[in-house]
Amino acid sequence: MNKRLREILTRLGSFALAGLLLWLALRNVEFSRVMEDLRSANYWWLLPLTAVTLGAHWLRAWRWTFLLHALPAEDSRKPVDVLGAFGALMMGYMANYVAPRVGELVRSASVSRRYRTDFVPVFGTVITERALDVVTLALAFATLPLVFAGRLGEIEELLWRPLADRIPEVSPLLVGLGSLVLVVGGVLAISWLRRARDGRLAGMLSALRDGLMTVARTPRRAELLTSTVLMWLGYGLMAFIPFVMFGFHETFGVDLVDAWGLMLLGAIGVLVPAPGGIGSYHYITIQSLVVLYAFPSDAAASYAILTHTGQLLIYVVTGAVFVFGMGFHVAGPGDTHGR
Repeated sequence: MNKRLREILTRLGSFALAGLLLWLALRNVEFSRVMEDLRSANYWWLLPLTAVTLGAHWLRAWRWTFLLHALPAEDSRKPVDVLGAFGALMMGYMANYVAPRVGELVRSASVSRRYRTDFVPVFGTVITERALDVVTLALAFATLPLVFAGRLGEIEELLWRPLADRIPEVSPLLVGLGSLVLVVGGVLAISWLRRARDGRLAGMLSALRDGLMTVARTPRRAELLTSTVLMWLGYGLMAFIPFVMFGFHETFGVDLVDAWGLMLLGAIGVLVPAPGGIGSYHYITIQSLVVLYAFPSDAAASYAILTHTGQLLIYVVTGAVFVFGMGFHVAGPGDTHGR
């Protein structure tokens, strides 16, 4: 299949998935009540919400610089400052609304071009940072029994049952075929890597390994841990402030602990390959509020729409400021000034 056609079909599939999930999330919502909620919200709370959002991502950019500075000297010709990392990060978030996960490439390429650094090791640091997020999220999920004491069965019903009801029984034949595909694919991959050891790909893999190993190489492990903890606490606060904007903290008795649990469940929706979490975030957030917090679907939709739209505006406006106002470039992986 033509590469360009494959990219187009992938993007169309992502938007179709986003549209389907958005329809599933909002199909039973009375939009007149949603509009009433949005009109009555206290928008002065947008100021602290914006500050907390940008602050949490500034911490992420600060953490990223620890990994970038741990690259081998020849791959780090000009030290990346926090402002530069933050600008690239926000442009990446902006790009994620065009296609899922493209933001990781954009922010890597932007740092590579601006600081004259090889793209591949920079991209390796992004992969490492995302791996840190997965580990942190897994550890944070260990707090769910405290947040939802006695309601873990409801979480299983929320997350697993809709999927299980749609999965037919898997036959032994399908299991066997799947195992065969994995084995053959693994053998071919190993063979391909062996043939490429002495070629250009070997250099790329070595550079990628340099980026991946920065988490072990950085001397600033204490700051790495501190920034991670503060960043995730900021994410929890970002989930709570919209409750206050609508007055839901009084109406439904939700607090910071509830916001923390909702943030963790909402993170699952962002993992779905939909542009900017559109649809997937709305679906998991609305279902969580309705099933676990006894919210009416209209109030849950108001919360999901406000939080997602607010983040979209923050990311797009801030990303645009760095693109047009501070001379950053949205570069492709091949458009770098590295080696």
